[in-house]
Amino acid sequence: MKFKGFFVFISTIICLFLGIIFTGSITQAATVDSSQLPVDNNEKSDLGIKIDGNFDDWKDKTKHAMTIKGDDDNIKYVSFLTDGKNIYLYVLMNPKLSGGYTNFQPDGYTLTVGDKVFYISFNNHQTVTLNLNQKKAVSMNIYASDDLNVNLNNNAYVSRQTINQKNGDGSDYKGTGYVFEASIPLDKLKGVSDTSGQTIKLANNNLWTGSLEASGGSTGPIVLASVGFTIAIISVLKITGFGFKKRG
Repeated sequence: MKFKGFFVFISTIICLFLGIIFTGSITQAATVDSSQLPVDNNEKSDLGIKIDGNFDDWKDKTKHAMTIKGDDDNIKYVSFLTDGKNIYLYVLMNPKLSGGYTNFQPDGYTLTVGDKVFYISFNNHQTVTLNLNQKKAVSMNIYASDDLNVNLNNNAYVSRQTINQKNGDGSDYKGTGYVFEASIPLDKLKGVSDTSGQTIKLANNNLWTGSLEASGGSTGPIVLASVGFTIAIISVLKITGFGFKKRG
């Protein structure tokens, strides 16, 4: 019995150690690439995004196909991320069919951080007209009901690029659509110190129904630690041959 007790103790230590290693490996994998995280919109210390009108740094980022209810053709691919210092936004106008809505939309962006609401517009509420692959820096305005009114330059860029579409007969069509990227500094949002533990939402009724949501704090490691601990306990029970006896 003493030997069995010692064996159970050693087995517990070993399995818990393996559980921690297992948990750590999953946690590390989950924080390396934002596109692999179970939560599409996420917080990461270094997203590698530079607001300069070159959109290659968005290729590995999660994008949501957003539409207005009842209109499944006019798709907008949206990415909404935060690194704890800035909130990043990417919107590509990419309707399925040629002739769809491809213009840059400067208005209607509602950002909610915790219980605070901010209204964001670009380029003095004006759209832009660009040649293919031309890029342009546009101004950004952040407004809130508590007298916040901030104007930012060099925090948003718009471009026009080639998109894959379909003609009405189903044939392929090379169209063009506007795309833009923006960064919203958290230190410009009055009453918001950081995103830790706060819910961040983005809506725009001009472009899509509903809202995108990003969590300012990650609960991934806690959940994964619980998984690792559970795996360790189950392993110990299997090794020792422990089982629950049925009554009756």
